Amino acid sequence: LTELVQQRVDLNAIAADLDIDAILNRLDLTELVQERVDLDAVAAKLDVEAVLDRLDLTAIVMNRVDLDVLVNAVLARIDLVGLAEEVIDAVDLPEIIRESTGSMASDTVRGARMQGIHADEAVSRAVDRILLRRNRRHPGAPTNRSGPVQPPGLDDNRGTDGRNQTHGTDVPR
Repeated sequence: LTELVQQRVDLNAIAADLDIDAILNRLDLTELVQERVDLDAVAAKLDVEAVLDRLDLTAIVMNRVDLDVLVNAVLARIDLVGLAEEVIDAVDLPEIIRESTGSMASDTVRGARMQGIHADEAVSRAVDRILLRRNRRHPGAPTNRSGPVQPPGLDDNRGTDGRNQTHGTDVPR
């Protein structure tokens, strides 16, 4: 009978008219695969690395894992007070305070000195203007600590008119 059907019936025409989706919907493919396929053999041949490379694990985790619940569960298991005490015990807080206070004091003194220098320069400029000095001192220029600098050719006790400032007499040149 099979031979007779094969000779007289156009099986390709019949197959073309079949609704394959309807047939597949009527079949329990899970049961058929479990009964007829050696899944362990299939899994042994599977390239797991290649499969993982094709997956976007970040998106899967973000969509399927409630990170808030997970983080809260982890935090609930941590002894935060004990952890804080360990950190505080490991830190030399008095030394840190000493170092920071020392550097702050040093910075404060340095800042006060710089402000004093700037104030001195401002006062010097103001005095130079008031006294109409032509040769104004420049900031940072060396100063004579023994007294004012005399123009060349004059003695320490001689004024600009050539008279001795201490006795009021003329000093020979």
